[in-house]
Amino acid sequence: MKRLLIALAVLLVLVPTLCRAEGYVMVNYGIGGDIDEPSLGVEMGGIFLSRLHPEGGAVSFGLGVSIADTDEDIPSAVLPPVPAPAYEQFTEYNDGNEQEVYFSVGAEMIPALFAVGGVGYASQDTVLVGRSADQFYEVDSESDNNVTWMLGMRYIIQGLNVGLGYHSRRGILAGIGVAF
Repeated sequence: MKRLLIALAVLLVLVPTLCRAEGYVMVNYGIGGDIDEPSLGVEMGGIFLSRLHPEGGAVSFGLGVSIADTDEDIPSAVLPPVPAPAYEQFTEYNDGNEQEVYFSVGAEMIPALFAVGGVGYASQDTVLVGRSADQFYEVDSESDNNVTWMLGMRYIIQGLNVGLGYHSRRGILAGIGVAF
């Protein structure tokens, strides 16, 4: 997975250069949304002049990753004995941070102002803990997977990339970066 992301990042830097397009790197910060925890991400992409654009303007394509600080303190739990005890209470905990990979597309609305949309995939490990007689048991562990989406606006000029939008899992998303 790590090699694939590195290869895609190199590709996103090389393709704009070979096509005589602009490239950008952006750092995103999100708060709120479904997870209601802070997140940090990085997006790389290119801005291309396009005949497909209705006004003859530019389109942007980007690939990004983000990590949300969703890790919770899980009580010390052991595997349940056989037969399993009767549980008084069940609690689901997030085990580690939520990670996301996403793809974004933008279209220039007026010079330097882009409407941006994106889709992605987020994954989070979870643990179900049951309590019985002041003892905690790890009942189940699984991966919580979600399809994500994002809508926003970006102002992109040579040397500056600023954005604001909404992300389905991350909430309000603000970003700043460089365009080259």
